[in-house]
Amino acid sequence: MVRVKIFGTARLKAGVGTFERDVKNVDELLDVIPNLTRKEAKDLVLLVNGKPAGRRYRFRDGDEVVLLAPAGGG
Repeated sequence: MVRVKIFGTARLKAGVGTFERDVKNVDELLDVIPNLTRKEAKDLVLLVNGKPAGRRYRFRDGDEVVLLAPAGGG
């Protein structure tokens, strides 16, 4: 089971701050984020256990995932 925390504008869009899912990899996770399309989810910054993780990362039971909307500015 993976615990997912969502922050920033992604949290507002998702409508939840945390959720848990039994997913094997990042590809599966992108399909189960509430109220976000896969395309929107692909743009999020992904941390696993406090460290950046690539799209090929395979989750272990108990991993904590943080999803952040990329910072904007100008």
